[in-house]
Amino acid sequence: MRRIFQKVVTKLLIPLIAFSLILWYNENAFAAVYVESENNNSFSTANSISCSDIIKGLIYQSTNPSQDKDYFKIYFNAGEIVAINFINPHPNVNYNISLYSPSQQLVASSTNSTGKNEFIRYSVANSGYFYILVSSSYGHSGSHYYSLQVLKSNYTNSNSLNTNYNRSAARSYTLKYAEKPNATYADFSNYGGDCTNFASQVLYAGSMPMIKSATSGIESNTDYWFYNTSTNRSTSWTGAEEFRRHWGNSNGYGRKRSYQIKILPVWYALENFKTEVYDFLKEGDIVQHINAYSSTYGRDASYHSQIVHDKTSANGIYDVLVAPHTSNDYNISLYNYLFYKCLKENWIILYKMSIN
Repeated sequence: MRRIFQKVVTKLLIPLIAFSLILWYNENAFAAVYVESENNNSFSTANSISCSDIIKGLIYQSTNPSQDKDYFKIYFNAGEIVAINFINPHPNVNYNISLYSPSQQLVASSTNSTGKNEFIRYSVANSGYFYILVSSSYGHSGSHYYSLQVLKSNYTNSNSLNTNYNRSAARSYTLKYAEKPNATYADFSNYGGDCTNFASQVLYAGSMPMIKSATSGIESNTDYWFYNTSTNRSTSWTGAEEFRRHWGNSNGYGRKRSYQIKILPVWYALENFKTEVYDFLKEGDIVQHINAYSSTYGRDASYHSQIVHDKTSANGIYDVLVAPHTSNDYNISLYNYLFYKCLKENWIILYKMSIN
């Protein structure tokens, strides 16, 4: 009888364990949208989160908002630069966010005024579990959920100076083919968009060398970047997120072939456009737009690419002019594009292609 019982338990237990592992994988292999879980009012009860997760939460204490504090625990590696984006949904609440080291020492904070969003950019010196505190110095959320997201952000790659990059040639190609695509290349406008295909063409025209594989078809390994024909190319040539994983950094994963990148929340880029965007970019650089969450990738993902071809400044107003494809145009104001066509909780990536 005992053997029969053991066999029955084994038959039931193994599938149950397997099913549980599948559920765990589906929930943890990709970033997701989570609602903060109370009680998380202390370091010891902090909710565990990962980069790319979108955290929704409430600060709710009608008599004393300072009594409700939301702590989150997240692991950072030494050498990473991380960006913490906090979206305040309530015009009458004064949120603050703070970052604490593994030893629970305050290392960074953002304390903008009532109704404002918050942003922290931090260079990690030592690996370990860090803590993010969300608190309110005035008011409470009610039913308005705040949003918190952490991305691995900036880098400078001294092995990718790309001194051969010809910005002038890249700009000339951009203006020549912005309105009428180059017939040498296939047009992907009806296959998800032609914007990244055009960005790749511009980089190649500026003397960025292709990196080819031996495949006779479509190469999905983003270490490669090339175009032979529409059916023999790398996905990094035409796909926005794959381009990001070749030329930049997608939350720690990427070839980092561009010299520098900067990742900014859209709202923060608008509020600090001169210092963060205008001063960073040059002609021939690339701008990409990131959805905070993509159902395709299960995390944040790039969805659109634009080429910088000029910069303007007059009467204290600074702007960057970009050209995309799919819409086939140029002289597009990047500031206006961010303001009118982008969700403020989304992100942008700025690619400085070379040191020169």
